[in-house]
Amino acid sequence: MKKGNRKNQLEPSRASLREIPEVDFTAAKVMRNPYAARIAAEGLHVGRGRPKKGEETGPSVPRSIRFPAPVWKRLEKRAKVEGITLHAALRAAVLEWVNHTGQ
Repeated sequence: MKKGNRKNQLEPSRASLREIPEVDFTAAKVMRNPYAARIAAEGLHVGRGRPKKGEETGPSVPRSIRFPAPVWKRLEKRAKVEGITLHAALRAAVLEWVNHTGQ
């Protein structure tokens, strides 16, 4: 008798399915989204990556900014504590500074 080719077998066998214990969903631990409250309050795009179509803020001009290494470390640490990306923190700081100068 010829054995079946395992590469062509897409699903587990009935016997192996019977051996798998049932999952107890009452003991499952639910992981909450750490950003959910912030998104609900501010409606910000907090996650990484490109925003969904229609949520873009418009074209932007990439610029380079130089800081000493210790400043970058402090910025990264503060952004992580705030729960936002480093570049989002920089944008917020620059916008706050520009808005406070009144120009």
